Amino acid sequence: MNKISKVLFWSATILLGLINPLISIALVVLYYLPKIISDFTQPCEEIREESGIKSYSDDVLEDMK
Repeated sequence: MNKISKVLFWSATILLGLINPLISIALVVLYYLPKIISDFTQPCEEIREESGIKSYSDDVLEDMK
């Protein structure tokens, strides 16, 4: 979405929220739904690799024993 469409979307959401708050809640949920679904479907390993944490180092494993 470009800047103008974001401004129009949020303005419409606020105006419709004054009429019926459930409509604005539904619009916000629909707005963020694709990101929520992609976060749930992304495997944990991809998140772990992106953060740089792959596994415990050998010295930490020895200390844990």
